[in-house]
Amino acid sequence: MKKVFYLFIVSLLIFSGSCRSVILYDTWSTYTFKVKNSTQEIITLKFLSNPSFFDGYDENNEEVILLPAEEKIVRLLGDAKLNSPAYDCLTDPRISFSNELVFDTYVNDEKLEKQLWQAENWTYSHISKWLAEYSMTITNEMIEK
Repeated sequence: MKKVFYLFIVSLLIFSGSCRSVILYDTWSTYTFKVKNSTQEIITLKFLSNPSFFDGYDENNEEVILLPAEEKIVRLLGDAKLNSPAYDCLTDPRISFSNELVFDTYVNDEKLEKQLWQAENWTYSHISKWLAEYSMTITNEMIEK
């Protein structure tokens, strides 16, 4: 009877540990980053690092080309614990800006010296409990030299 009791306790611990990991996975927040080109120029964003989250997503490229008036999703990022539920993580001083969002900007193949990837250029929108969206609209003023 003691062996059965110990087996029951061990099984219960294993089962509760696996359930806890599923619950932690379910609390991941997803952040969508969209960029819109409101200029008449061709804008190219060359990311300095490869995306690590949602690697299979079609538009997560090292280089994103935005034609005039075009909008694209440039990154999908996820973060657990501190960012769950979804909130404006880019303005939180405890979180450094994700390396996956750092890019060089090219206007008609000419490199822009301004760093448009900075947090102040993104607008935050809370979509749902676990989803948030950041958007950036590149304007003529932003790309003036």
